[in-house]
Amino acid sequence: MILVPKEEYRLDASLSVCFTGHRADKLPWGYNEADKRCLLLRERLEKEILRAYENGKRYFLSGMADGFDLYAAEAVLRLKRKCPGMELAAIFPYGTGDTPRKKRIARLSYAVVSLHESYSSRCFMERNSFLTEHSAAVIACFSGDESSGTAATLRMAKRRGLEITILCP
Repeated sequence: MILVPKEEYRLDASLSVCFTGHRADKLPWGYNEADKRCLLLRERLEKEILRAYENGKRYFLSGMADGFDLYAAEAVLRLKRKCPGMELAAIFPYGTGDTPRKKRIARLSYAVVSLHESYSSRCFMERNSFLTEHSAAVIACFSGDESSGTAATLRMAKRRGLEITILCP
């Protein structure tokens, strides 16, 4: 794990894909990752990551929230074993992981960025902005809730001209 100050993050955005999606409690299966719908989403997610890799993307940025972000981070870590040059960047809104799962992902990441030392009211929006500023594409898990942080991130991505792939839960 390399902790990179946000001002020094330099992975090529044209080769980068970020993830955005709902937290586990907003997904139809909640925290039950053994649910068939969750397994199907994770399978589709891996296919999209591989498609992006085959199209030249090498860096994958996870915002490290519970739910889709963690599914995506773990998928990249699994796939990088067979995909030379594939790397994960763990982008935390604050801190560097408050659960063993997040700490393990951070430890296995190519780069770790923490935008703030502690929680602030804007840290999640700043994380979402960082993700879209440093990527050429986004893979999202979006249910259509326009008031969600995922919707806000997708609006940022659209304004910035990112390629958008949406997987419905």
